[in-house]
Amino acid sequence: MEALERARTEARGGPTRAGSDTGPVGNAEGTGAVKHPARRVQRNLERVRRPSDLLLAALALGVVVVTLGVIRTLPTGSAEVADDVSSWLVHFPRWLALGTGVVAAIGSFALVVAALLYLVRHEARGALNAAVAAVVAAAGAIAASAVWKSEHGHVSQALLHGRNPSTFVVDTAFIAFVVASDLARRSRWSRWCWLSAAALLLTGLAVDSLTPFALAVALFAALFFGWAVRWLLGAASVRPSTGELVSWLSESKLNVKELRSSVRHPHALLEGSLFDGTPVELRMANRDTRGSGLARRLWALVRLRPLVAGHVVLSSRSQIERLALSSYLAQGAGVLSPGVLLLGEMPPETLVLVLASPPGEPFDDADGLEGALSAFKALRALHDAGVAHRDLRADNIIVADSSAGFSSLDSALPGAGELVRRIDVTQLLTTLGRSVGSANAVQALRKAYRPADEAAIAATLQPIALASWGWSAMREAQACVAEVRHELVGTDTTAPVVNLERFRWRTVLSAGALTVAAFILIGQLSKVDLLGALSHTNLGWFAIAILASALTYFAAAENLAAFVPKHLSPLRGFLVQLSTAFVGLAMPPTVGHVAVNARYLARQNVDGGSITAAVAISQIVNVVTSVLLLVALGLLTGSGISRFKIAPSTDLLIGLGVIAVVVAILLLVPQTRARFNDVVWPRLRSIWPRLLDALSQPTRLALGILANLLLTLSYIIAFVAALESLGAHPALLPAAIVYLAGNAVGSAAPTPGGLGAVEAVLSAGLTAIGVPAHQAIPAVLVFRIATFWLPIPAGWISYLALTRSGTL
Repeated sequence: MEALERARTEARGGPTRAGSDTGPVGNAEGTGAVKHPARRVQRNLERVRRPSDLLLAALALGVVVVTLGVIRTLPTGSAEVADDVSSWLVHFPRWLALGTGVVAAIGSFALVVAALLYLVRHEARGALNAAVAAVVAAAGAIAASAVWKSEHGHVSQALLHGRNPSTFVVDTAFIAFVVASDLARRSRWSRWCWLSAAALLLTGLAVDSLTPFALAVALFAALFFGWAVRWLLGAASVRPSTGELVSWLSESKLNVKELRSSVRHPHALLEGSLFDGTPVELRMANRDTRGSGLARRLWALVRLRPLVAGHVVLSSRSQIERLALSSYLAQGAGVLSPGVLLLGEMPPETLVLVLASPPGEPFDDADGLEGALSAFKALRALHDAGVAHRDLRADNIIVADSSAGFSSLDSALPGAGELVRRIDVTQLLTTLGRSVGSANAVQALRKAYRPADEAAIAATLQPIALASWGWSAMREAQACVAEVRHELVGTDTTAPVVNLERFRWRTVLSAGALTVAAFILIGQLSKVDLLGALSHTNLGWFAIAILASALTYFAAAENLAAFVPKHLSPLRGFLVQLSTAFVGLAMPPTVGHVAVNARYLARQNVDGGSITAAVAISQIVNVVTSVLLLVALGLLTGSGISRFKIAPSTDLLIGLGVIAVVVAILLLVPQTRARFNDVVWPRLRSIWPRLLDALSQPTRLALGILANLLLTLSYIIAFVAALESLGAHPALLPAAIVYLAGNAVGSAAPTPGGLGAVEAVLSAGLTAIGVPAHQAIPAVLVFRIATFWLPIPAGWISYLALTRSGTL
């Protein structure tokens, strides 16, 4: 093999040292052959961090975490599975299992020695990678085994049956050694490496030193350590040297004058020129480039709809093939773009694509309207050829003489659909709008591209269409997108918008909040005999409690509408208030209600001052009404309010004090004080006239007070109905006082929905007025189910419906 390799090298003009010939190479005769001193130079001295190693390491770590998570979540079932497998393996002859294990151990040891000798002689850094990975993997396995054993838990039992972890440690270290050495890619070593690894794992399972879970953890933990070390320390590059590339290209009748590494992609892209002066780019796909950009492309697929993200290319080889096809189609359509000169595979594994760079200068502001017209004309021709560009930044647009084109088609998608092409138009409008102005960009669109449906173009004019440019570029271009949209559809705010995303962040937050709510509910109900309580619940009274709870949302909607100088739909208001039951999970109840109401009024085209005044007055009326009712009912019953602890907790008072001190310190800073005077204080002053106007209208104020009384009365009915459903018959006025005390504490509590605080106050209050504890606690639970937990899923559905309709 070495003689054959030497013959091939001499036929190509002699060896070239990798990484040392990044400058111009070639000869005066133009044959492309390169002469070098007759000496042998070690290859693969360049180190590269392969993206695939990092991705595979993350995947292997995920498998380990999931396996351990399953064991901890299902400890009994995991231990039973491990015991069952061990009992099945007892039927194998013991001498056969032990003998196979000895042979596997000796063979693996011999393989390690032979591999180290080979690596030290031919690739010293590979030997270092393998040794480091083995040591780190062994140390990690020993540490993990010690932790599992010290816990005396199910993990140690399910993995190792509580026995000596030596087999687990040795197997993990050996597989990590093989992976980090990168010997598996060599055909002479591949079969022996994986055969030895499989033999070690299976014999460990056969002699009952490993369980199925231990086998999976050892394998994937070793893969993680091997790939992670290989990525951290770097692997030997398989990229051919520049001289070898020039020789191979000359054999393919393509004489290259010079080649040099690109700063953009040093391991996948070379730049140079032919002997006639034509600039060229040379793209390569091999093991060094495998997995490059995959995480970004997968994120785009998750974030955007498939029609927008396009087909996700998993390998660098497929990327080059798609680039070649796009370039062929663009050249056939007469578009100024990179031209394919050669596409072929250079032995042993490098796919090479040579592109001729198109002539031209980058697009700039000086090109003006004429340049914009040429750019849209080129885009139209590209789209007619069935190709979408998908990356129409200014750097990718070039102008030559009286025509325009594209300097790169790296992100191009052949066979693109209509939506992807409309996004292309959106990107070009944004790019040209920032250079020549929105009006000129739209004019160029209409004259050169001539879209059949401008409304469809306007529907995709949104910053998310620029997702491939990055978040900062999306934010910077947001104003330009709005200006271009205004030029297309004018001031029409009802123009359709196409949803380009798979999900919106508010949907993710909604799902997260719902998950938190379920977790809190499960944790709370696990401490109470819910089934026992509900089994004795009168469903008729429980239904009354639910209906009274529903009535509270209608009353809250009317309370808000009473102070808004605009007619609001009662049904829409009911749904908005119902959605606060879900939104309140992520924040204290009062804060959630205020935020939702403010957003709702803003979507109803109510001005900012009126919104602030309406929300503030409705909350003030609510608080004043509740306090006055509490005092009045306390006086009527002769008990006052001293028996009920409605004062806020010490922690809350400390928190409010800290906030006050922080605000005072911030106001001492001149910049903060100036911003407060310029931004906050004018808004506060503008609220005061609207506040006086709202309070000066007795009819609106009376409607607001009546709505608050209805709100409070509905909650009291629900509370009494919950008590009646469990056979408790308290007096109405004391029960109302207990509810008002709990409501006051719940409004001040910093927990979502006043969780914990409301239940404690209501239970204590009921026992104080003579309700037995075995009835008081379940009654409070039934009340909270009817007024807090059941409205949450309904509120979630309402929230989703309102956000989709644009109400929120």
